[in-house]
Amino acid sequence: MKTILRLFLTACFFAVAISSVAQNQMCILGDATKYGWDKDKSSPMTQDGVNPSKFYYNAYLKVGNFKFLKQNSDWVPSWNKGANETTVLKRPTYGDPDVSFYNATAGNYAVVLDTSALTLSLTPMVETTPIPFNTLFMVGGATPNGWDLGKATELTRNPTNPFEFSYSGVLNIGELKFPVNRNWGWNQDFFMRVSDTQMVLQNSPDSKWNITETGNYLIVLNVSTLAISIAKNTTTNQITLDNKFPSIRSTVVHDFVNVNYLNDFKYSIYNISGMLSLEGFSTNGDINVSGLSKGMYFLKVENNSVKFIKY
Repeated sequence: MKTILRLFLTACFFAVAISSVAQNQMCILGDATKYGWDKDKSSPMTQDGVNPSKFYYNAYLKVGNFKFLKQNSDWVPSWNKGANETTVLKRPTYGDPDVSFYNATAGNYAVVLDTSALTLSLTPMVETTPIPFNTLFMVGGATPNGWDLGKATELTRNPTNPFEFSYSGVLNIGELKFPVNRNWGWNQDFFMRVSDTQMVLQNSPDSKWNITETGNYLIVLNVSTLAISIAKNTTTNQITLDNKFPSIRSTVVHDFVNVNYLNDFKYSIYNISGMLSLEGFSTNGDINVSGLSKGMYFLKVENNSVKFIKY
């Protein structure tokens, strides 16, 4: 009973933390970023599922300056360069020094910002093709939150393919398109419909996909090839990312991930930045994750992924 209660309280904590992402999400901006110093176009970061003060950005940075702001905020407070390029200084007022970080070499970077520890790390990624977006969203009458752009549904990024994003769940009858930001407004860039299998990044004309039947769908899109697939699930089961193969007993774990219906299999586990954290072979369906740090991870088995949280 105590174990069940602990898991319930833990799940509630994560639900609160995740629900607050839209309000507290950090953004990166500057001439090193895709949209420059326009704060309304600043690029959203991904908040850690366990540590709400830790944020991730995995995409292309140009040579130039950058700093961090909270989404939908004014220019202060901001998180700026401290004593060096790995330390962060919170700038609370306009009267405080406004010193930006500087990126000297263009490329794809795994950026980790900790607003509590006041640290920053930039690690070059293996992928050399420029990754345009760290996050992507979905909005429209067919989506869970309708046309409320501030609550646009965030897609799930493939931990092994930084160009691929997906959504698995219910869609209603109606239209949809894919904004790159929640706070930019309707004049921003959207991924819009060219055909059922191809899309384009633009603001006009306003070409959208039309869902004609309510049901469970799997959407997979690639921001590099501009390919998209919107497929309706024809079974009667409710399909979500955390329930599809591989199926795990609990998505909140401490020492072991228990995989259902499999005994002998090879696995890989990636952190939220898409970096390999653990790999091996299980002979009994259990995976020992006690050595992993707290946080959100993706378990990959046979080219399929499922999300879990280590606490």
